[in-house]
Amino acid sequence: MDHRVPNAQLRFLPSRFTPQAEAIDPRGFPCHKLACPNCHLEIPRSMLELQSLVLSVLGSPGSGKSYFLAAMASQLRHILPLKFFTTFTDADATLNYRLKESERHLFANSRPDQIQELGELITKTQDVGDEYGYAAVNFGSQSVNYLRPYAFTMQVQESHPNPERRGTGRAICLYDNAGESFLPGMDKSASPVTRHLAESRVLFFVYDPLQDSRFRCLDEGLNIGIVDKSHLGSQEGVFQEAANRIRRFSGLSSREKYPRPVIVVVTKCDRWAKLVDPDLLKKSAIVEANKKLPDGTMATLNALDTGLVKEVSSKTRDLLRTTTPEIVSAVESFTDHACYIPVSATGANTQVSPTTGLQAVKPGDLQSFWTEIPFIYSLAISSSGLIPKVSR
Repeated sequence: MDHRVPNAQLRFLPSRFTPQAEAIDPRGFPCHKLACPNCHLEIPRSMLELQSLVLSVLGSPGSGKSYFLAAMASQLRHILPLKFFTTFTDADATLNYRLKESERHLFANSRPDQIQELGELITKTQDVGDEYGYAAVNFGSQSVNYLRPYAFTMQVQESHPNPERRGTGRAICLYDNAGESFLPGMDKSASPVTRHLAESRVLFFVYDPLQDSRFRCLDEGLNIGIVDKSHLGSQEGVFQEAANRIRRFSGLSSREKYPRPVIVVVTKCDRWAKLVDPDLLKKSAIVEANKKLPDGTMATLNALDTGLVKEVSSKTRDLLRTTTPEIVSAVESFTDHACYIPVSATGANTQVSPTTGLQAVKPGDLQSFWTEIPFIYSLAISSSGLIPKVSR
């Protein structure tokens, strides 16, 4: 324990246990919390009981990461149990506090019928100083600032038609950095807040095409209610910095391609979806499919239509390649496993505030589009077997 912080929790290697297998601390009290042996952050017990899946979200300031994550989590809580017989719950309420608050402001707002500006609905992700987002850990006289992840538990329900899948699950560890964390020099030994990138199985790069004036020139309506965010820096630069850190942290040479998927989450598609497909906002990527069970019988299960996702990805890529080619080039020079998925955290119900001229919405009218698909797609293409897939 650091004596400068007398109330700091002590991490210790237990040698005594209660009959219930609870560790006994040096003062003789049973200990109910666990800490990671490497970073010393508190971790949920499910991280030891289930196979873990580490995911990382990155993007520039103002790209829509916070809105995307809140909408994604809200959708997964509903869709996974309803469509895939799989629970999706918080592994730790404290770790997920910021995200739950964002979900509440968006989808359980106390003023659902009042027009509110999008920029005021939820709080921007902070780069430092957020007690729920970061934790300082003392190693002797050295204090190190770590990023806390969001933690979820996925568990296949006993009602699943396939008995071989029942009881299986994953502990999801999802890291979300503020865009400022990817500025040069922001990751250092005393604040290694992006080292998780090297451990992630899938990267979600959140990209807002409306930040680029070239993209907005495709349709004059795309300029309405948009704040100029060019001063926030290059979105391509954020991705390049993240790619450089992954190479450095994982020992990947400049000639090697990243071997894992990179999902480019292209936000605010309620504004521009018609440029890809006039009917895109009416299409569902989750469909019914006939699957053979281990006993030889057939069952109708929900599955992800990976054929549709790949088709939409190809069209979205082509649109970006003709308007903002440096984004496509940056991603595809880094990995051969890129997928471009359009999403909208708010749906097609946004409007312009009559007082400020900025994008606004009635929270009660929010209808997310495809925000759950990047996560579900990452599971469908993995070997976990939690999400069935079909290609039509």
